[in-house]
Amino acid sequence: MRLFAKLLVAAMVIWLLSVVICGLFGVSIQFPFTLIEEGEIAYHRWQTLRIALFLTVAYYGLQYVLDLTKEVYPINFVKVYIFNMCVVGLALFYRLDVHREEYLVLAFWLLFLAILNIATTNRYRRLFKKK
Repeated sequence: MRLFAKLLVAAMVIWLLSVVICGLFGVSIQFPFTLIEEGEIAYHRWQTLRIALFLTVAYYGLQYVLDLTKEVYPINFVKVYIFNMCVVGLALFYRLDVHREEYLVLAFWLLFLAILNIATTNRYRRLFKKK
């Protein structure tokens, strides 16, 4: 399971880096592999990403302010962000009455989050360790 999670994260990193490189050359890619013209990102998609990022930073900022901080792995940030993205996306998609196909993107990220959570949670990690 951990290997599968690492492969999923590696695929996500490759996708993210390719989107960044393409973006620097003026080519925009919308998840998963849709080429779009500049300025054509759907409102509900960019708003979901924006609010989820703000919510994630606020979450970690609040932990710092309340002295609840602890050392976390970078994958914890990814899990919190994807969780926030799914919750915010669900609310925005519903409010803006988007096409049903858009919910498949959220379903993908929820599945991705579930796999990451299972692979990185200590109680499950013990089950998948080599003996």
